Amino acid sequence: MIGQAIKRYTHLSGQLDASVPMRHGIKHSDVIKSYLALLSIGKNDFEAINGIESEFYFSSAMDIDEIPGEATLCQRMDKHAISFLPIVEKAGRDFLSNIQPALRPLSTGHIPVDADVTPMDNSGSHKEGASRTYKGHDGYAPMAVYLGQEGYCIGFELREGKQHCQKDTPALLARALRDAHKIAAQP
Repeated sequence: MIGQAIKRYTHLSGQLDASVPMRHGIKHSDVIKSYLALLSIGKNDFEAINGIESEFYFSSAMDIDEIPGEATLCQRMDKHAISFLPIVEKAGRDFLSNIQPALRPLSTGHIPVDADVTPMDNSGSHKEGASRTYKGHDGYAPMAVYLGQEGYCIGFELREGKQHCQKDTPALLARALRDAHKIAAQP
């Protein structure tokens, strides 16, 4: 379903492949769609790509020509993640706009937009940006923005653990509200 949703409701493949020119190798879209497939089954580590049982099924389901290896996934993400992120975020917004999800309004007729910091415990990891969170552990303090009572994620920022929850939040909310208006017809 993930591969078909990407193909039918977004322009992710074409936009990714056009974003950073390549001379040879696995297409950017194949790399990102492979990683999205892993994320959709709850795996976020690059080595999980090695556990694909049926390459034919995976390639067919995700509409990709070639499955990247662990090293390719890691290298491509390290090198191009900043270029890929706006395209992937736009694909998420396009998906929601195109499927027009049924959003239940509040009693006032408004569709809620909720934002919340969710501290992540990365104690002992020594990862870049991991620092003391308000929960008292070392890690990150990402902020997510959700649309509707159904909770469609329309914004997400990975933040250092020590970052105050209000820092940069007005800009995140402004972007999220702009995106919410593109998805929902209600106020």
